[in-house]
Amino acid sequence: MKATSLQEATEMGLFDKIFDKFLRNGDKRNRIIELYQQLTEPDSCESSENTPIKMASKFNKLREMANEDYKHDFQIAIHQDMEQPDRWSYSFSIEKHLIYQSEPLDYRYENNFNELCALKIGNDFENDFDECKEHLSQENFIASRIQTMSDNKSVIEKIHKELDNPNYAKDKLLGLFDAENSDDIFFVHFKSDAPELSRHVLELSNRGNENGEFRGGLLKKAIQESHYKNLRELCSHGFMTKDDSLLVYFSTPHKFNLINYIGKDNLGSIQHILRNKKVGNTNLCELFKLDLPERVS
Repeated sequence: MKATSLQEATEMGLFDKIFDKFLRNGDKRNRIIELYQQLTEPDSCESSENTPIKMASKFNKLREMANEDYKHDFQIAIHQDMEQPDRWSYSFSIEKHLIYQSEPLDYRYENNFNELCALKIGNDFENDFDECKEHLSQENFIASRIQTMSDNKSVIEKIHKELDNPNYAKDKLLGLFDAENSDDIFFVHFKSDAPELSRHVLELSNRGNENGEFRGGLLKKAIQESHYKNLRELCSHGFMTKDDSLLVYFSTPHKFNLINYIGKDNLGSIQHILRNKKVGNTNLCELFKLDLPERVS
């Protein structure tokens, strides 16, 4: 269904449906009408306001006013024609209702193609994140970290058992010690308050952490520099940050989708857009590893 003007949408009852079903903030009805009209009737605005990036920004402002359950119905689409490789276009839709379709644009001119693709990918990521965030919970994050902390199954079982034991707090830390016969493990010692036991010892993995595994340098840094009252808090270090391997793994397909659109060499040009897409205590720019130093190993 297509409604390419406010008048058409009103006559079809579409605008009232969009407003009642999808949009919140009833006191902002006039602003919503203004944005909708600017999107569906761009000729009513100055030409400088009709660039692809400004049109997409207006659409995203409308999306931000949507009820949380319906944000995924606000879609930016990028259209590419294999028969006309120099041409592309874009469109906006709400649910299945097309509200704007651009004219064909030429890649050879500056027309915000990279930026628009970044906005689309940001929206797609947010939609998928909202649907899957229960799988990215703190408990799942902790469990995934424990699995990589040690190569010794009995140690993994012990960490699960002792997660809330205050004997493994930062203020009980005695030190980290290398293994004599292996570069792949190290030991961490905590002071014990029990008279029959002088210290608590964990055998942990010293292997590399190229994919964000909680071991080696990353684990050592967390043990020595973070503040924790028990192993649960230690293992929670990095949750919903650039060091959250579950979150990085979840974001990777979206990074590849963006590369498929604009090419790897153009990722640097849209960092500012990805940096504005916040995710927990990080952002898509960090999750895509576009402006990070080499990971500690």
